[in-house]
Amino acid sequence: MLDIDLTVLVTFVVVWILVFILTRVFWRPMMKTMSERKDRISADEDSARTGRSAVAEAVARIEASLKAARLAAERVREELEVEALKERSRLVAEASALSKRETDRAKAELRDELGRLRSELDAKAGDLAILIERRLLGR
Repeated sequence: MLDIDLTVLVTFVVVWILVFILTRVFWRPMMKTMSERKDRISADEDSARTGRSAVAEAVARIEASLKAARLAAERVREELEVEALKERSRLVAEASALSKRETDRAKAELRDELGRLRSELDAKAGDLAILIERRLLGR
């Protein structure tokens, strides 16, 4: 049978003293540190979730503003194209009108010159006819 003597009692007391000391010196600080670490990790995970959602919201806002800016730019580009086409039409019309005026002026000048040359030729035609007649007839 088991004999209980003083060494068992001393061993029992030493073990409990070690448990008490280890609990105070090692286990409690270690458990406190582990608990603090777990709390920090939880807080970091929460802030990461919050940060991810904030980033997702910011990206969505940026994408929406980019879409609006693209639409506005497209509208402005279309308006500028319309204005450019109107300006082009106006310039073509001006150039056409200027060209027509210049052509009409040149035609008028040519008509005037032609009339002057005809009257000059008519005036010289009689003299030329007499000169030709003399040369042909030898008089």
